[in-house]
Amino acid sequence: MPVKTIRRLIFSFSLLAIAICVLLLMNVTAPNPTGRRYSSRSPLTTGQGNAGQIGLDAEQILSADLHLPRNDAPDQRQCVCNAAGQVDPNACRICLVKSANIDTYRRPDFVGERFIVESKNARDVLYDSRDADQIADFVSAAKELGAPLWIFTRVNTNFPPDLERFVESTGGGVVPYFSVPDYVDPTDALARDWLGRMGIVAVVMLGLEGMAILTSRSRPAAPPPSNKVPVHPVTQAKNAVDRAEQALDDHLERARRRLD
Repeated sequence: MPVKTIRRLIFSFSLLAIAICVLLLMNVTAPNPTGRRYSSRSPLTTGQGNAGQIGLDAEQILSADLHLPRNDAPDQRQCVCNAAGQVDPNACRICLVKSANIDTYRRPDFVGERFIVESKNARDVLYDSRDADQIADFVSAAKELGAPLWIFTRVNTNFPPDLERFVESTGGGVVPYFSVPDYVDPTDALARDWLGRMGIVAVVMLGLEGMAILTSRSRPAAPPPSNKVPVHPVTQAKNAVDRAEQALDDHLERARRRLD
């Protein structure tokens, strides 16, 4: 393969790698309803406000990232209910599903067209009975609705190993999402590293291409190809003998004319 072709292939690959790195740094490719790997900003955490403020701040961030209103507006308030559908009318407007597996009713933080979302801005999740019962009810409701359940936690939240498998059984998952101070996303760090590397490669290949163009322009132009058909060596020798004989005949003819 010509060097020029190799050089251009490497340049094209570096541009593709740069585009992928930029896309990753935009944080829009994660397989969850927000499309993000981590939140657009860090929420309040323990010690920065009371429990209600901490939870509300995370929900407001998630609402912006999901482009979805919180499920507490008058036209929202959608709940998952027990089989009898007994709810507090001030808390629930409608029952999304009525299930014998739910003792009372639960109102998830967000209800999308095809998913249910719960926000958990806490250091630990599912280590007390309240969390366990709530999530179990949401899992049961999600399975009956045929809608995945997504639970968004802090990036450093502790939870039991079986929580992920339990929630993933609905088609959703647990997302370590809410960033904390000094958090560095591993994918961002890797993308920045490769962006720098591929940028250098692209610049080097572009420089080599430019040098090759300048060098080719400074070389003398090659003579145009000859249209003459190459003569076989034997033919060339015969032609030389013929020319010698002709020259000799011409010389003798001139000598005779002078004698006459």
